[in-house]
Amino acid sequence: MKREDAPKEICVWDVESTGVDIENDRIITCYAMNQTISGEITREQHWTIDPGVEVPEGASAVHGMSTEWVREHGRKDAGKAIREIGAFLDDARADGHPIVGYNSSFDLGILDRELRRHDAELLAGWALDSATFFDPLIYDRATDKYRKGGRKLMDVARHYGIEIDESRLHQAEYDVIVTAKLSWILLQKSPFRLDELQSKQVVWKKSWAEGLTKYFEKEGKTEDDGSPIIVDGSFPWRKVAS
Repeated sequence: MKREDAPKEICVWDVESTGVDIENDRIITCYAMNQTISGEITREQHWTIDPGVEVPEGASAVHGMSTEWVREHGRKDAGKAIREIGAFLDDARADGHPIVGYNSSFDLGILDRELRRHDAELLAGWALDSATFFDPLIYDRATDKYRKGGRKLMDVARHYGIEIDESRLHQAEYDVIVTAKLSWILLQKSPFRLDELQSKQVVWKKSWAEGLTKYFEKEGKTEDDGSPIIVDGSFPWRKVAS
């Protein structure tokens, strides 16, 4: 993608949650912003939500938010807050802005389940021809497949020369800021147009998941109950099982 072909504005977002099970865990914080290619934030919003469930110690150890903290600072109208997040993204979609997130299939997946939980199936109506998505993780894994080193957000950001503030790790707002910087770098250097990237990400994610699933099978690694590990390869987010 030539520099002049890059989008002029993107919507970048991130959530922190009670865990990584999109079917059962809950969103507790979210930050979303619209940012222009020049770095101007044209719209932003923060959410802190009390979902009414405990925050496991394992999750608290990652993002630092305990059950007590969430109870004190979180909104009690969880359903309204979740619908606001969906509406923010839907406004960006309607305005033609790409929706950007790092490992965004998780964030979109858990938001989809939360919206369904609160009787608002907003994302169910989205399709790849009505919304544009970009995930820098999928792009980086596919276009620099054999590079050594981690693929976590901060690892990839450092690789592209982005300075990292270690004191702000695992904060939704900071993750969004770093994701935006990384995304602008990748979108402006990419040889692919944005519409081409849309379909390529579907293929790249599926190929990566199939490869990792085969690796686990070859190594004899299984789930705790002994069943095969099947890595999800859907994009932009995991659909509800039929």
